[in-house]
Order: sequence, then structure tokens, then C-alpha cells
Amino acid sequence: MNADKRAAFDEIDTDGDGFITADEFKASLQATSTKVSDENVEVIVRMADENGDKKITFDEYAKFAR
Repeated sequence: MNADKRAAFDEIDTDGDGFITADEFKASLQATSTKVSDENVEVIVRMADENGDKKITFDEYAKFAR
């Protein structure tokens, strides 16, 4: 299960820096033909981002993507 989450995280983290930004998250949604506003992406990132740095770590992602 964690391997699946890691693979999904790595696919979204396109620059490979170990974090998912709002821009990367939005791009991944748009790649699947899901239309989402900047505001909705920001809300989702805030919900997953436990430490408030506006980036999602793998641990934050794994908890959020239960």
C-alpha cells in the first residue's frame, strides 16, 4: 500500500524535490482531465499540509490519501 502511495506521490512530484506544491498538484489533476480552480487546489494543499509550509511531504500525503 505504501509503495502505491509512494509511486503516486513521485508521479505528482514532477521536479523530484520530495515535496508536492500546489502547482504540481494542479498539473497532475489537469493531466487526468480534472478541472480544478486555483482556490480549490490551495484548499486541498492546506488540508494536507500539516506544518504550514505550503508543500506536501510524502508523510503528509500518505496520511491525507488514506
